[in-house]
This record gives sequence, structure tokens and C-alpha cells, in this order.
Amino acid sequence: MKLSKIACLVTMSIVLAGCQSTQSSQTYSVESNAGNSSLIIGKSAHDFENSDIEVPAYFNTQGLQFCTYEAKEKDTRCPLAKKTIRLYFGDVQTNVSENLQGRSADVFNAMHSSIGKFQTKSLENTLENQFAGINRFRILTRDTQAVNSAMEEILADEGAVSVANKATSKSKLATDYIIKVDVLKTGDMLFGSTQSLFQTSMEVSTGVIDPYTREKLSYPNIGKIRVSNFDVREKNSYTTVIANGDYYRGFNYTSGKDVESVLNEMSSRSFDIMLTRLLKEMPATAQVMGIKGDRISLDRGQNAGVLPNETMVIFEYSAGFVEPIGVATVNPSMQSAQGKLVRWKNSELAEQVRDIAGKGIYRPDQQRRIFAVSVGVPMEFMKERSTWVQKG
Repeated sequence: MKLSKIACLVTMSIVLAGCQSTQSSQTYSVESNAGNSSLIIGKSAHDFENSDIEVPAYFNTQGLQFCTYEAKEKDTRCPLAKKTIRLYFGDVQTNVSENLQGRSADVFNAMHSSIGKFQTKSLENTLENQFAGINRFRILTRDTQAVNSAMEEILADEGAVSVANKATSKSKLATDYIIKVDVLKTGDMLFGSTQSLFQTSMEVSTGVIDPYTREKLSYPNIGKIRVSNFDVREKNSYTTVIANGDYYRGFNYTSGKDVESVLNEMSSRSFDIMLTRLLKEMPATAQVMGIKGDRISLDRGQNAGVLPNETMVIFEYSAGFVEPIGVATVNPSMQSAQGKLVRWKNSELAEQVRDIAGKGIYRPDQQRRIFAVSVGVPMEFMKERSTWVQKG
């Protein structure tokens, strides 16, 4: 199978142990440098084969009857509507190897203290910002302190009447999912004759909960994520020299600031992985308004979380049947998107649509609607908008 040139470019400065195509053949699994959890990256439309042009597994056509096809879908049963999510962090646990106590109590205590001080609240705010930034979900922040402080200033500047009028004009968001994140940090020191090696890992387990029934849901399934310090920096940068049981030189595991910097990078890496998994299971969707030649027009864009250079499968939905037409590369504006059909499906329907679009504009009707659904995060997005490309 032809591997994506984009996904495997060394010049992107992404540390890859390898690129593998997943079974769906619509995404790539991009392994970490230390063999831990992998990114899931959307395959370029240019690398799709005819057999790859199928509707992704997680698009729900059964809810289309609830759609109004307006810019903002209000009924959450419509698959075009954005889901509202609350993010919660459980206790961040620390498990440092007990073997260290026999080698050096000072080493053990310093490492345990540095790793143990890493705070959960900073993780919560970081993850909220990262999820909100892609605009595919609606994030209800739990940063009550920031909201209350801002509202005090707004009341002082704009007055109570103005604030009350604005508040009554805003409809409250109804929560669709709670995503609870639990973190386990581990630490160890590999002792050598002259140098020792500091290593730590972070395991992030995620559960999705229906807040109204208290049911833990199987969908979306983010699963467990594991990241080590070797995934974010070169392994030799963690070597340290210990003299008489105390830190001497090299990586300073006794410095809370140095250890926290590494843990911040590790948490950002785990959030990147979490985001790619979530976006695969909760894809961006839009209705195709028309096809002219190989150009397509969508009724949604950045407002629905369509990303630049997004790979989207184009399909017709009629009488409960889904029939793929082709695969396209799409770029959004604020309220809409334009794309190019890179490969047409080898089917009678695709040929019919292509013939009409080649002579003018193919316009779907109420009985035979055409939709676009994303397959995964574009590699360009991870390169430009995430922390994955930052090395060292």
C-alpha cells in the first residue's frame, strides 16, 4: 500500500518510529519515538484507493431526520450538530519505584516530590483550550475563577441592566457528554557506573459519561494513552550524574521546574493523541450544496470544525441507503467550505453525478441529499497547530 508522502516526511521534524496504515485504510497510525501510544492521522485524499472510499464507521445517518440544515443545529440527535462536553480531571496519582529507596533516599524523595507536585488544574484548563480550539465541540469550561473575575469587571464596566439583558438573550448549553480523565505518573532512575538515567511516564485513561443517566458510554471510545519522557525529548538529555547520593550535574530531577516542564510536554503529547482519537470517532460533517466539475461546495466550514486540508468522503443518502461518491480535500471559510474531489468512486452513481457536474452544476434535492464526512485529523494540522512537532 502506498504510504502518504506527507505523513512520512522527515522534514516535518516529527519524531516517528514508523507510519502504518490502519485497517480502515482511511487513517495512518503514527507511532511515538519510544513505542508508546500513537497518533491517528487522516489519510490524504490523494492516497485513497477505490476500496478506501467508504463512509467512516462513526457517522450516524440515522439522525438526519432531526436536522434542520441551518448553520447551527439545535437538536443534538442530528449528526451535523456539535456536541457539548464538560471535561473533568480525577486525582493525578504518582507511583515512583520503591527500588530507589534502597539506592538513595535523597534521590527517591527528590524525584517523588518533583513529580508529585504536578497539578491537575493546569491540565484541565490546557485540555479545555485544546478541545475548544478545533471548534468541533462546544466546551463548557470549569474555570469558575476566571469566569467570576471577568463577570465582576463586566458588571462594573457595562452595568447590571446591560449584563442582565445579554444573559437572558443567551440560551444555556445542555451537556451531552462528560469526559473524565484520570492520570497516573510513574518515575524511575536507572543507575549506571558513571551516569544515571531519569525516566518517567504518564498514563491517561479516559471515560465518557452520560450525566443524565450516569451511564459510562462505549462511544466515543478514547481509551488509555501512554506517553514517556523519551517521547518528547532525546533520551540522552535525561542523563544525570549522582555523587554521594546527591544530584551533581546533568538533568536535574531535583528541580521541580525542570521536571514540571517535561511533564507539561508529556501531557500536551497525550492530549494530541486524545484529540486525534476523538476526532476520528466524532467527525466533522457537512451537507454538499453542489458539485461543479470536480469542485464541491459545503454548507458548513470552520463553524462546524472543518479543518484546513481536511480529507472528507462524499456520499449520497437516500431512502436510508448510503452510497459513496468520492473523496475530496476541503478547505473551510467561517460559514462554508470549498473542496476538490480528488478521486471518484468506481460506481454507477458516481459516474452519473460526475457526468452532470461536468456539464454544469449537480444540485442535490430533498430526496437525494449528499454529505461530506471527515476521516481523521490532517497531518498539516498536527504540524502547525499542535505540540507534536516540537522536539527537544
